[in-house]
Amino acid sequence: MFSFLNIRFLVVLFIDFLISIISFNLAVFIRLGNFYSSSSYETLIAALIVPLTFFIFKIYKTSWRYFSLNDMWALIRISLVANLFIFISIFILNRLDMTPRLVIILNFFCLSVFTCASRIIYRSIYEKFFLDLNSENSDNIPVLLVGSEENADTFIRGTERKNSPYRVLGIISEKNITDKSYLIRGIPVLGSIKRSNDIINKLGKENSLPQRLVIVSNTIKGSEMSDLMKISETYGMKLGRAPLPGEIFDEDSKSLIKEISLEDLLGRRQNRLNTKFISKLINNNVVLISGAAGSIGAALSKKILSFNPSKLILLDISENSIYNLKSKFDYNNNKKIVFICSDIRNKLEMHKLFDKHRPDVIFHAGAMKHVAICEENISEAIRTNVFGTLCLSNLAEKFLSKCFVLISTDKAVDPTSVMGCTKKIAELVVKSKDKKTKKRTKFIVVRFGNVLGSTGSVVPLFKRQLSKGGPLTVTDKKATRFFMTVNEAVDLVVHASAENTFRTQMPSGCINVLNMGASVKIDDLAKQIIRLSGLIPNKDINIKYIGLSKGEKLTEQLYAKSEKIINQNSDGYFLVNEKNKDNFDINKLLKNLELICDKEHYNIREKLFKILR
Repeated sequence: MFSFLNIRFLVVLFIDFLISIISFNLAVFIRLGNFYSSSSYETLIAALIVPLTFFIFKIYKTSWRYFSLNDMWALIRISLVANLFIFISIFILNRLDMTPRLVIILNFFCLSVFTCASRIIYRSIYEKFFLDLNSENSDNIPVLLVGSEENADTFIRGTERKNSPYRVLGIISEKNITDKSYLIRGIPVLGSIKRSNDIINKLGKENSLPQRLVIVSNTIKGSEMSDLMKISETYGMKLGRAPLPGEIFDEDSKSLIKEISLEDLLGRRQNRLNTKFISKLINNNVVLISGAAGSIGAALSKKILSFNPSKLILLDISENSIYNLKSKFDYNNNKKIVFICSDIRNKLEMHKLFDKHRPDVIFHAGAMKHVAICEENISEAIRTNVFGTLCLSNLAEKFLSKCFVLISTDKAVDPTSVMGCTKKIAELVVKSKDKKTKKRTKFIVVRFGNVLGSTGSVVPLFKRQLSKGGPLTVTDKKATRFFMTVNEAVDLVVHASAENTFRTQMPSGCINVLNMGASVKIDDLAKQIIRLSGLIPNKDINIKYIGLSKGEKLTEQLYAKSEKIINQNSDGYFLVNEKNKDNFDINKLLKNLELICDKEHYNIREKLFKILR
């Protein structure tokens, strides 16, 4: 007994058999103007070879219901192959005495047209009569698409599937569209993003206001995304994002729209990574990550592991953090990971670690990072951020590691806090080593701003305050910060490190500054978090301004006025160096710092900043 699939296969096979007969005879008719009686053998050969060739090249595995342009080109290529087989077979039979050669060429065109047309007609009939077309269903949720026209086309196709809950009213394009009659799959393109407010206002007057704005692009700027959030709040609409063609979503049509995330508000394109250099840096090498249990360290660990190091050493001072980190990795099945709970300031233990594991690459993410905590524990901040860095960098040089990477912060630029000051000195230590070392070790500094959603960032604080009903506390209405997602930061740290290690003619003693885009107002960020929760700022949830705390800046910079940009045409980061030659005697500076930590009890902060001046 035949199954449905077998019956379908036989039907398709029979249709192609008939098409082969028709196309060959039509080719003969076009060439000769009539059908000649002795062409029956040639026709039979063509009719048998075409379905057989399609079967061998798996054409019958393609569903007619979803026949696409890619399938069409594949079908045309196989039709050409089938005609070559027909030519060879007829040549062997009668050396083409009765068949003009032009018939074979004409048969290729006829066969391609008929086979493609049959599949296109079937798909058109299926979509017309068997799919529940949403444009005719007034109960579906009306949505307005914003972004790429190509992705809008993909979304509209998705809404044409059975049981989709959405009905597309129009498209707001990223491009500057002036032709008001422009349609995509019958849906009008209403204008550009700059005119979003006017377009939605007009739809409101026509009683055609959408219930949702749906983002169908990943190239919309953060400022534009913020404006769209304000518009959606004004008109009482929800704002969502459609998965892009490269993203995965399940078959449930409701998953066509996801909620807007904070990452979407940054409005930056993901930079492409130089995987060739990264693989060369990591593959089959021993990699050490300090501060491995922190937000950056943990994400860095996962990224490094994907490039197949021979051993990955994860170092952190916190026992609980190491335990939690260990549970995130499949430790029992991955023996290349080594977890170490120790202090980077402990010279003896660090020496044992380097002597035993001989790391080739060190990513130094371990530090005291909280501004307020560092202000209250100045000596500890100096010992950790400066002397911890010195300890690891000295060992990297001694044990001939390939490279040592210090992960720094924008707070090191013209520092006003203890945390920023100690990180600035740590930068000077690593830069000095890169300039003066006679060993093979490359010393690299990577500097960037705040990591969105990391443990110590403002976002988790806002979410905790929001869960308690507010208010959200903001230092100042004008306060701005640079933000980057954890994945962006980690990708660019590894990318910059690999390029600095292996690219020729890279100047020594420079700082790699990650391109953070435009700075973001903390006040705007707080309002956006409230909106993402479906609430209205200063109505449902209040915002309280508490003033800058000790050491905090109103705005941050990625590089100082004393530094100049060196354009290396690198994606995602740029190099900066001091305009004037560094006048610091690093050894004298470190000796004075050590005296401050060990012997001073008062005015430590003032003396710390005095050292840098």
